This record gives sequence, structure tokens and C-alpha cells, in this order.
Amino acid sequence: MRFILMIDLKTILTTGIVMISVIIYLLFFYPSKESTTTDLDNEDGYKITPEYAMKLTGNELIPVEYISTNDGDTFRVKVNGKVKRVRLLMIDTPEMNYEEQNPMPYAEEAKEFTSTLLENASKIEILFDIGDETDHYGRLLSYVFVDGVLLQEALIKEGYAGVRFIYEPNNTLEEDLKEIQLVAENKKINIWENENYLQKDGYHPEIIQQ
Repeated sequence: MRFILMIDLKTILTTGIVMISVIIYLLFFYPSKESTTTDLDNEDGYKITPEYAMKLTGNELIPVEYISTNDGDTFRVKVNGKVKRVRLLMIDTPEMNYEEQNPMPYAEEAKEFTSTLLENASKIEILFDIGDETDHYGRLLSYVFVDGVLLQEALIKEGYAGVRFIYEPNNTLEEDLKEIQLVAENKKINIWENENYLQKDGYHPEIIQQ
């Protein structure tokens, strides 16, 4: 009888350990079926991955070489041996106003942020949306990934850009970018520090300069 009890006790303990291990696995390691790429932040807290963007647009990343920066949302790259201007899709940073030599508030900071990321990048890739690839100025309209981080997201997250110039069908990531902007707005960082600086019709420097 004592031998049988010892066997039963051993069986119970073994079964319990197995059950606990299964529960721990399900809680912490088993992937949720409801999770998507944008639900999972990477180590730096950025949400929109290249894989996610490629899946939604149906397009592939194109490697480019950085040349120079004009402002926070416009710069030059070399693609397939040709120098092209790039205009970041769906965002707007304050204008540098080179002719007047009077940059808008946060314009220089936005430019510096963009140029620093591009200058120090190991890999820069552009991704077209499903609409026109160029605007009437001949600039490439694209998403830009810098070492796997979407430049649009980085600028919005840091409060250097707002979501603007949305033209279908080049608006695949519109809702993702608006969600990121809402966080920056609530934190009131940089362009959002002053209420009404960025309005539907653009930036209003007089709000800050008055």
C-alpha cells in the first residue's frame, strides 16, 4: 500500500509540473492570434515595421543612398544611379523659408533630426504606396525606412511633423500615423507644445511669435 501511495504521489507531482509548464508557456510565450505587426513595438518603441508596410502596400523596399537634406520632410537620395528628391508621404514639417531666411518654429530642429538619422544610417530604403510615385514637382512620394524605422513615424513621434497632405490612394498607413500623432499631441511635445500652431491649413508661426 505504501509503495502504491508513493507512485501515486510521484504521478501527481509530475502531472502538476507539466500542467504548470504548459500554463506558463501559454501565458508568456504562445503568440496571440489577434496580434498584428503594429501591435508589437520594437525595442525603440516604433510600431510600423517594413514587413507590415510592404504587406499593406503590396510593394517592395528599394535601397537608396543619402545625398542631402532640404528640410524635415524633403531630401535627396541616389536611386538606381540617379539623384532624386524625396517627399515623405502624408506628413508635414515646419518650413525652412530659405528665401526669407526666416525658418518657422521647429523647422531647423526637424531638419536636423531628419539629416542626422539619414547621415548615420547603415541602410535607407524607400517604399511607394499604391498611388502616384511622384508629385507635380517630380519628387518621389514614398515612405522611408532608416535602419528599419519609418522616418515618418519617427518625426511624428518626436513632435516634429503632423499628418497632412493625405491623398487617396497614397494613404495606406494613414490611420497608423494618426494614432502615433495623437500620442505626441497628448504629450504636447515640440510642434504640439503651442495649441493651434499646426492647423488644417498648415503652420501658423504667429501663434508662437505673438
